Amino acid sequence: MASADRTGFSWIVTQRNNAAVLSPAGELDLSTMGEFRDGLAHAMECIRPPLVVVDLQDVPFCDSSGLNTLIWAANTVEAAGGTFSLSGAQPRITRLLRLTGLDKRFSLCDTSTGS
Repeated sequence: MASADRTGFSWIVTQRNNAAVLSPAGELDLSTMGEFRDGLAHAMECIRPPLVVVDLQDVPFCDSSGLNTLIWAANTVEAAGGTFSLSGAQPRITRLLRLTGLDKRFSLCDTSTGS
């Protein structure tokens, strides 16, 4: 399933290696939080317990609202007994995760394998 909103933000969920891969495209910020949450809800429905990989390859920008959304997503998946990880983060996003200490909060995996 895929979606797009008026901000140009979109997402698609695919299944790869027993994981639901949520691939957002566009900036992850206050205006796109709701759409991202819709994508996460769909990804969580695909596999039980949920194993969700968020592929950030097509996310060029993430602000503090986006970081809060990623924390919320991880907490939501883990509360359902699942596993949450990130993959494909561009250098700018990787640097942001490192500067905020969130690189220790999130499991990072390889985009191609989802593991």
